[in-house]
Amino acid sequence: MEQSTGAQLSDFKKYKGQLNQTLPEVMKHVDGLFQVSSAPGALSLKDKELIIIGIAVATHCEPCILVHLEKALAAGATKAEILETCGVAMAMGGGPAMAYVPLVLKFLEEHPGA
Repeated sequence: MEQSTGAQLSDFKKYKGQLNQTLPEVMKHVDGLFQVSSAPGALSLKDKELIIIGIAVATHCEPCILVHLEKALAAGATKAEILETCGVAMAMGGGPAMAYVPLVLKFLEEHPGA
């Protein structure tokens, strides 16, 4: 049986928590890099989350897609903005990137109101 995107996201967060405990120094720097690079500046948090989604789709990173879909929605991104971002990712990543957009659609389907 296929896991829901919520279950996939939950699993990722669980194991990332284990990484935080197992490799605290490494994860402190990884998390710090994300905090600094995601902080609002010339680009808003929402804009940066959309960029991250595009990169995640183009690089085929399922956990990244799910984590940053959740963050983008929390930052106020709309379904239309997310799907347009996926279109740009497909333009840059071709068919292999397109293969990951159904995961985005599934997440949005499972999170009504997005």
